Amino acid sequence: MIAVRDATALPLKDRQGINGLVAAENNDRSALYKEIASGNGHPEWEGEIRSTFATRWVDKAQAGWWYQGANGWIKK
Repeated sequence: MIAVRDATALPLKDRQGINGLVAAENNDRSALYKEIASGNGHPEWEGEIRSTFATRWVDKAQAGWWYQGANGWIKK
């Protein structure tokens, strides 16, 4: 899933729009993970699929990008 790391870095007038885009993207990702699990006949795999995608996104992140780990935000 994606998140805004520091909303205070955004102009106040833009925050609601950005938060809406983030929510829409996360809804799409949730639907995708659910569909992949269901399409494979194992809806119970949704959590594992979500975790696999998260690991791959972190692995492919460019140097300097931020991601959220178990202990908070980490700069790659």
